[in-house]
Amino acid sequence: MIGPPLSLFRSCLIALVAAAMAAGQPGGPALPAWNVLYGVKEFAQANSMFSSYLSRLRAEEDARSSKRIAGLSSPEAVRRYQSETRARLLAALGDPPPRTPLNARITGTLERDGYAVEKLIFESRPRYYVTANVYVPRKRSGPFPAVLAPVGHWGAGKSFEEYQRLGIFLARRGYLTLVYDVPGQGERRQYYDPVLGRALIDPGGSHWFVTLEHGYAGAQAILTGGNYASYLVWDGIRAIDYLSERPDVDRNRIACTGTSGGGLQTELLSAADERIKVSIPVCYGGCNPDNPARPGLTATDIDALIAPRPLLMIEATGDPRPGVAAKQERHREVQRVYEVAGQGEKTRFIIVDGPHGYVPGMYEAAHSWLSRWFGTEADNGPSPESAPAVEPAANLHATTSGEVAMSLGGETVPSLNRAHAAALAARRQPGDRLKEAIRAAIALADPRPDQPARSLDRIDRGAYTLEKIVYYSEPGIFVPAVLLAPRTPGKHAAAVFVNENGKAEPGLVAHCLEPLARAGYAVLSIDPRGMGETDPEAPRDSRPGDYKRLVHDAESNFFHDAIRVGRTVPGMRATDVLAGVGYLAGRPEVDAGRIAVIGHGMGGLLALFAAAFDDRIRAVAATGSLVSYGDIAASELYTHRFGAFGPGFLRTFDLPDVASLIAPRPLLLLNTVDARHRVMEPGAVEDAYRAAAAAFRGAGLAGRFVVAQADSPAGMTRRYEALLAAMPSGGARP
Repeated sequence: MIGPPLSLFRSCLIALVAAAMAAGQPGGPALPAWNVLYGVKEFAQANSMFSSYLSRLRAEEDARSSKRIAGLSSPEAVRRYQSETRARLLAALGDPPPRTPLNARITGTLERDGYAVEKLIFESRPRYYVTANVYVPRKRSGPFPAVLAPVGHWGAGKSFEEYQRLGIFLARRGYLTLVYDVPGQGERRQYYDPVLGRALIDPGGSHWFVTLEHGYAGAQAILTGGNYASYLVWDGIRAIDYLSERPDVDRNRIACTGTSGGGLQTELLSAADERIKVSIPVCYGGCNPDNPARPGLTATDIDALIAPRPLLMIEATGDPRPGVAAKQERHREVQRVYEVAGQGEKTRFIIVDGPHGYVPGMYEAAHSWLSRWFGTEADNGPSPESAPAVEPAANLHATTSGEVAMSLGGETVPSLNRAHAAALAARRQPGDRLKEAIRAAIALADPRPDQPARSLDRIDRGAYTLEKIVYYSEPGIFVPAVLLAPRTPGKHAAAVFVNENGKAEPGLVAHCLEPLARAGYAVLSIDPRGMGETDPEAPRDSRPGDYKRLVHDAESNFFHDAIRVGRTVPGMRATDVLAGVGYLAGRPEVDAGRIAVIGHGMGGLLALFAAAFDDRIRAVAATGSLVSYGDIAASELYTHRFGAFGPGFLRTFDLPDVASLIAPRPLLLLNTVDARHRVMEPGAVEDAYRAAAAAFRGAGLAGRFVVAQADSPAGMTRRYEALLAAMPSGGARP
């Protein structure tokens, strides 16, 4: 992706296809010669390579968790294990904000048969409003045991019918129940647009839009060292604070239950806050951003933190059988923790006949479990089906408009992310160990190929030879590449090319790769893992057509799975680039002392990361690439895929810091884009990269740092030729 010239690249595609047809070439890809893996049996599953690799790492992490639990042999061992695990959970959730006044207020009350519904607003953070309904028993006297009910992924939030019925059912049996909107749902849509009458990033037609809000804002939060779960858990903790302040609540008898994503929140809240005395997750699970799993912190580890407090885990026959079976197995491990702690009777796993959700059969099971441990009446009384009709959503609104954004304004998850990123930037100091800190942050590993590179085909293209290559960067990871080697004698300066949309995007071939090869440069164009030929969703555009495809695509899965195993997508792909540099340096026709890396779009970021840690890279160009991670965090809307991000990057560095490590080697930033892929004026880019420019000036080579724009593919390629021609020789690094 190269900014404005990209449209020119695409315009060439029709002509290329027509030329291929005129030449009598068979149907299929417009440029079949540039495909490396198709037709080679052992690479038939290339598009699942990266996901399979990450799945193996996750399985290894789960196995380590199982081994830890299996090794517990005493209550003291359980306490040590929980102490270590809780520290990991709190670290994964990021820095908690200070406890500030809740400023709770009841905005209205509905009196109903046997219960009342109070409409509540409180502030979990200053001007960050939480809307809720409190179901209060009316035919019993307090103080009451209380139940906190975080809502799952239903756009209606607290007014979702199953949660209404839960609140009514429990309130009629003497439990004060607080059902609240989590951010992105109910009255708390974070991207609400008054013209559209819905969330701006909602494509419409489904209440599952909430997972878009969670994922979209969550990626920004991950850059600052937190995640969306940080916001969910803190809201729940402050809701417990509110319950504890109510005179009609017995603060020693607080429980938590929710279903689907609310079930996951129940697990997290129960693990994080021991004021929850009974935990009942139902059909538990959630979207990726709601899950703070990290190395040493699997779902089983989180559940094990609830021991020895009573834990009832409920599943439904309507959920997919493999998932239910996996949860049942997970509970067996949790059961062992309870048994070693001497409290085996305090946990159970049951399956209720019914669909995914909180449905009849589950209400009764939850109430029986609460009654057992809170010493209340066990009679379930009338079933939920005999309850009065539920309320229209408008009746339950705590705000006048039904939207916090319209009635109260205040903070949102994006605005809080913005403030957090700004605070981190103000505190961040590069320091003497910046290089090591960045390497650790991106989890960069040196290449460790387990087999030699292979040449699959060679094609005479006149001025150059096209060679199809597969090289390996670590066990389980192969990288398809094409080498354009000039046919003139002698050793040639060379470039590794990394293009976000694939190594052989038609315009890239015609306007970059071939002109450079004809000019006498060897060019190795590569597809790092999950890109190009190994992208499960290829062909793709670097800018998705809607927010759903941005939040729920393969890049998003790579991003979250990598975090769970202690890796980052940019770090792993940078390893692939480094392996490509090593391969290129070993070619007989290449001058190993004159190798550059050129990246387009996300590939430009990989070029920066690779060059920062490998002095064999003697020059760098990043075209159409993101200006900074800070710009992502500062923007309400952004269009860059999650594969460019990593956890806590902004705690340690930003992209200009990476660029400063490249000095004094030549660095070209061309058509740099902002968070929304808008090409920036060079002056604005230079302002963002002041620290990098200072590093070049300090080396006495200010002219080697160039920020520019190119308004045509030809102009862009001329810039590359100039960069390669001026590239200083450094010799092969030992």
